[in-house]
Amino acid sequence: MTTPMSAERFADRFRYFKGQAQQQRGVLDLHAAIRSSDKGAEILDEQAPWALTYSEETPAPAGGLDPRGSEEVGMVGPQKPAPVKPGDSYLLVNDWDEDMEAYDHTGQILWKVPCLARGQRADTDWSHTKTDTPPGLYKLGRLYADYEQNQNPPCSDTAMAYGWYSFDMEEMEGQEVAVGRAGIMLHGGGSACGWPMAWAPQQPLHPTLGCIRIHNADLRDRVLPLYRQGTVYVGVFQEKK
Repeated sequence: MTTPMSAERFADRFRYFKGQAQQQRGVLDLHAAIRSSDKGAEILDEQAPWALTYSEETPAPAGGLDPRGSEEVGMVGPQKPAPVKPGDSYLLVNDWDEDMEAYDHTGQILWKVPCLARGQRADTDWSHTKTDTPPGLYKLGRLYADYEQNQNPPCSDTAMAYGWYSFDMEEMEGQEVAVGRAGIMLHGGGSACGWPMAWAPQQPLHPTLGCIRIHNADLRDRVLPLYRQGTVYVGVFQEKK
């Protein structure tokens, strides 16, 4: 006995498929099943109404993107929305919740992963060296793809501290220079993890000296595809002083 699938249930299976190998395999299996059906040629026609609609670019929100929600109420964050365009994305970092949420240029959530924007002092301090990541809007700049140079490197201070990938973060609101800071990055690793744990895919997350840290594997599997697709903006939210 078969169970009919509603349009809503069918759509659920494709909502977050970007960057997920299991979902991509499911899409290919579905394509093969449709192709072998009696109506396969008609459904898979490039000019089919559904295909034309699916190919339309969704415009970026007028005025830019600011996907903050109820979790960010009362926190200090960006003062302006990100000037996204199709292909761009937004990483929302909430240091209270210790997570990072990714959004596409329309504001549709893509994924959420553990994250720290934590320094070496109080959770409400980002104005001094080695403290929390200054709140505000950034965009990812230069990429340092150490993992692609050597997936099994020898122990070194750089490999331990930064892990598989690291990205320069370019301030867009003067939030670093305003407190006399510079060099904020997004990276993995963790000297406090020791070696080789700092190079593990899911290394323990320890506070940095003010950068943003996520798991090594999330940098490769989640952030990197977005970076290679378009501009990646980062909105950092911190607890109020």
